[in-house]
Amino acid sequence: MNSQKDKELLLPSPTSAPGSAPFFSSTEERLGAESLLSVVENYIQYYASGETHTARAKRYDLQYFLEFLAGGPASVNRVMVSEWTLQRTKDFVDDRLSRGEAPATVARRLATIKHFGRTLAERFAGYINPAREVKGPVLNLTRPSGLSEDEIALLRQATTALEGERKNTFLNIRDRFLLELLLVTGLRADEVRLLVISQLSEDLQWLKNVKTKGKRYRNVYVSSELRPLFQRYLDIRMSSLMERFPLLQSAPPSHLFRFPVLVSFYNADPADAATFGLSPKTVFNIVSRLGKRAETLSGGRLHPHKLRHTFAHGLLDSSRDIRLVAQALGHSDVRTTMRYTERSEQEIALAIEKQRG
Repeated sequence: MNSQKDKELLLPSPTSAPGSAPFFSSTEERLGAESLLSVVENYIQYYASGETHTARAKRYDLQYFLEFLAGGPASVNRVMVSEWTLQRTKDFVDDRLSRGEAPATVARRLATIKHFGRTLAERFAGYINPAREVKGPVLNLTRPSGLSEDEIALLRQATTALEGERKNTFLNIRDRFLLELLLVTGLRADEVRLLVISQLSEDLQWLKNVKTKGKRYRNVYVSSELRPLFQRYLDIRMSSLMERFPLLQSAPPSHLFRFPVLVSFYNADPADAATFGLSPKTVFNIVSRLGKRAETLSGGRLHPHKLRHTFAHGLLDSSRDIRLVAQALGHSDVRTTMRYTERSEQEIALAIEKQRG
């Protein structure tokens, strides 16, 4: 972690012209004279260059922080690392809260900034993370909301009706399968859209080596109720691929195995399997549109993570095993899963009344 190569990933070349660079007696002085934007860009390239939700969030967090330090987006390239201090980080937290931003969002932004600072401190001896001692907003732990059994039934009824519509048969079945896959596996949206054919077991019981947020891997079980729809989707997916791209009929299996499970034909290149994947926005829009079609949700717009919460609630209720749920969800820390054990004030009140009775 402390190799010269690792350092170069975060530290750009000196801002001074060759031959005129000043002498720095310490790493802190050397870093302090660098453009913070340049160091952030190197960090992003290494830690947040992808198109996952987490990577995009990190980029936004650091962009807002830079703009705050600079006093506006036009001057971000003028901010030096030395201008990033403990007090300015505290001021940034207060500023985001004063703008009405949710405490959970501000806490996430601070976590990104802390990780950035910690990464610099790990790679450069003598540098102290300016955000290390900053306290984030205190969050009340709340139980993530999922769908009720009635809402799930109405949602499935609405999506099943899609198959009766002749127009866009492939898209209708694909979208229905996407929703069901999210609902009965608890996968994250990015985990679903990045699945490729080679990860499917022959009997469709397992999704193999699914990469989690923490860059770990797990195998995900596919329930027997989903497998018939899974196979039906794969059959129509293959026939649609061959119909639209006849050249794929002569493609070797090794090439087809690299194709995403969930495919889109928009701007797709048969020579490049990755171009057939769904974008994060497409996955979100499909789920949102199906939720609107069902017209069942009282808690606002349906999004992929709400289906993950629904899966977690159902598995916890049936298993009563928090560690089992943590493993199924791909949580590296069971404390993250403990959110699903929280109870509302109304549930507490009912339990107390029941006890008194």
